[in-house]
Amino acid sequence: MHTDMNAPPDDFESRVLDLANQAIAHQTAGEHRQAAKHWARAIALADIGLGDDEIRHWLSAGAAEALYRLGDYPGCILAARAAREWGRHRHAALPALLLGQAQLRLGGRDAALEALREAREIGGDAVWDAIDLDLRAAVARLLRSDAA
Repeated sequence: MHTDMNAPPDDFESRVLDLANQAIAHQTAGEHRQAAKHWARAIALADIGLGDDEIRHWLSAGAAEALYRLGDYPGCILAARAAREWGRHRHAALPALLLGQAQLRLGGRDAALEALREAREIGGDAVWDAIDLDLRAAVARLLRSDAA
């Protein structure tokens, strides 16, 4: 489906949600590049027609996940930061979890620790099951070294 970026204001939300649903479908299928493109289009459309609507932060969380899966850690960090406060208020650990993992992958130990602690505060111990398998040992070391 083609989305018209010049849609009337009353139609912006439905078009944004349509793009988000397409992004989710691509993400679920493991098509992260397509998902990232749809998230970006949804965010651009939301910026034009929805202002600072709460949906913008949810879109950023989705974009952060797609960018993380693509290995675009700087992009993930930007998107996760945009969604972080929203996540705190909605008890959604995903933005903080993605932020922490992306920071860790880029060597930002202190920023990673802060975000991962926040994710655990929000989501409890279940958050650790969502950490990438190849990062779990590094996260455990990071937390042990901080506790010492």
